[in-house]
Amino acid sequence: MTQFRPLARLLPAAIFALVAAGSLAAQAQHAHVHGEAFADVAVDGGTVEIVLRATAYDLVGFERAASSPEEEAKLLNARRLLLDHSQLWRFSVGSQCVAQGPVVEVPGSAAAHDHNHNHNHSEDKSAHADWTARYRFVCANPEALRNVDAGAFDAFPSLEKVTVQLLDSDGARALTLFPASRRLAVRP
Repeated sequence: MTQFRPLARLLPAAIFALVAAGSLAAQAQHAHVHGEAFADVAVDGGTVEIVLRATAYDLVGFERAASSPEEEAKLLNARRLLLDHSQLWRFSVGSQCVAQGPVVEVPGSAAAHDHNHNHNHSEDKSAHADWTARYRFVCANPEALRNVDAGAFDAFPSLEKVTVQLLDSDGARALTLFPASRRLAVRP
């Protein structure tokens, strides 16, 4: 049995790689749709990885460069809300899941320029922009992890649904969350 220990240590990275690959495939398959966000969720024991993609329109109300101090404030507020992982993702009581530094990628920001050296600055004014937020949680008591509630509907009221690709100990499956049914049942 101990010969499989090194493989077990690689499992979280393998699951995240699968979710990231699925995320790229999903981006290619899904059209830019207002009112709908996409989430890839991988659960492996006490580790939960979540990648959330949503349109800038649903997060800030526009999809171009900010043109006023009010719009700049909306951008900053959306970024703040996405980084507030405890409001966006609520875990089963007792699972003691703690975030390990969420990351938000915004098209046209310095981070986006680092990943796309051929970025055309004129695109910022008219392109349909999607924001991506990546979260990693470590749960001290994974036996208590049974569900994750999506608080994104409260933070971003224009969201009508979140299409989820879930990978956990039960395998892979697709689900859709709505404001009235926002609970994602998971198995560590």
